Amino acid sequence: MFGLKGSDVLQSQHCLLKNVGVSEFNKQHLRLASYAVEFSQIVEELSTREPEASDWKHVDALFSRISLFVAVHFREEEEVMRSQGYPEFEAHKKLHDQFVNELAKVQSQINNRNIKFKGKLTDLLWGWLYHHINEVDYQYRDFFMEKGVK
Repeated sequence: MFGLKGSDVLQSQHCLLKNVGVSEFNKQHLRLASYAVEFSQIVEELSTREPEASDWKHVDALFSRISLFVAVHFREEEEVMRSQGYPEFEAHKKLHDQFVNELAKVQSQINNRNIKFKGKLTDLLWGWLYHHINEVDYQYRDFFMEKGVK
């Protein structure tokens, strides 16, 4: 169970990731959750002080890992959707594109050393985990199971 401490998104609830029916995607979703937890820890550390150069270095490195991971995950998920003829592919890809656009906005704040990135990225990650994975990704579960994708 992953808590949402420090996030405005469903602050009093917990995020349990649903099994979306594709083992590799489930593993990738858990990895994203681990990044969200790591980021929440950074935010908690920075809640009482201004970031120092070493903090920004840590934020830069983590954000880079998150961005690269998201790109790989989206590419793999979209490829399976496309190859299997998932009927909601275009709508799903639009949501991925919107998420990537939001990440770019956060990247800009980080590059400008704007501390406001903390709340934006925290909400973005936890919101994605809770809503997109558990509601939107979960919708493809039965489709992929019928196609034999595991």
